[in-house]
Amino acid sequence: MRRLKGQILAVKWIVFDAVGTLLYPTPDVATAYHSVGQKHGSQQSLELVRSRFRAAFREAEHAERRVGGSTDLTNEAHEEDYWRGIVRSVFTDLVDSEACFRELFEHFSRPSAWACFEDVGAALDRLMQRGYQVAVASNFDQRLRAVMDGLPAVSGIQCRIISSEVGFRKPSRGFYEAVLRMTGASADEVLFVGDDEVNDVQGATNAGLTALHLHRSAELAHLDRPLLERPFIQSLRELEVM
Repeated sequence: MRRLKGQILAVKWIVFDAVGTLLYPTPDVATAYHSVGQKHGSQQSLELVRSRFRAAFREAEHAERRVGGSTDLTNEAHEEDYWRGIVRSVFTDLVDSEACFRELFEHFSRPSAWACFEDVGAALDRLMQRGYQVAVASNFDQRLRAVMDGLPAVSGIQCRIISSEVGFRKPSRGFYEAVLRMTGASADEVLFVGDDEVNDVQGATNAGLTALHLHRSAELAHLDRPLLERPFIQSLRELEVM
């Protein structure tokens, strides 16, 4: 653990982001998109799908944060439209992108499409043994419940703050107010852990919570210097010695 100092002395709850922090898709998103796209008639290569997905996801996230746009507010229908728009942007060569979207949306609702990082189970067990309460807080939709229920390492986490259910997306203050409301904790009693600088770290910090940036990549030398000066960890194992 790096530069967290005394900020965690009052912490009672450790709240984790889901995708990229506890879970990852398997196969990866581009491979899944490419496979399903081919079934529906797409001729795009895997690398083109990968590139187009990254661009579409980046633009969708920027649109969510754009002043005067939908910004913070969300619900189940909004999240479906969010992913529908990404699929349409990726597969411009399909006559019927809706059928492709429906299959992909269903695919990512299954626990078999996801896995937990190898450090998750042991770290969560150790934290709970030491008396910490744990929760998950995610910009997902109600599908996350079935996904988590099917993954033993995280199925025991009962407190789940899901953007489409609470009505706000990270990094909005409304989302983090929902975290405090659903945990029953004050801001100084929560440590938020996530892999996204804007959604997880800046969002939580702006709402008065202590945030810890998870960098699973070993290539920290490529990060901007200001980013490195924030508290960060490279594995959830580092939380076990907190």
